[in-house]
Amino acid sequence: TSCPSNLGTGMRASVHVKVPNLTADGTETQAKAAAKPLGLSVRGVGGEHTPIGADGTIDLSPSNRLFITEAEIVTKLYNGVKLLLEKEAAAGGAAEPTPAEEAAPAEEAA
Repeated sequence: TSCPSNLGTGMRASVHVKVPNLTADGTETQAKAAAKPLGLSVRGVGGEHTPIGADGTIDLSPSNRLFITEAEIVTKLYNGVKLLLEKEAAAGGAAEPTPAEEAAPAEEAA
């Protein structure tokens, strides 16, 4: 079978992202609510109609596939993951570290 939503480039780019704060209730409901305004779809780790991972891992992909280029798909996914991870950090009550903080070596206690 085929789906008209896949008539664009025929490409579906996705990534598995761990969002334990947005899936703390054991469902993808909060993750879907956070992803939808970003133009992203949430699926289970085994694809459509499968459960999320026990550790809060979801499959994330751009919702649009019609009249969108490969570059737009990848850009939408990249930007969406960044924003979703910010929402994940906010849901956990912690500020997300900046790239500089992530790259900085931990200071040793004297």
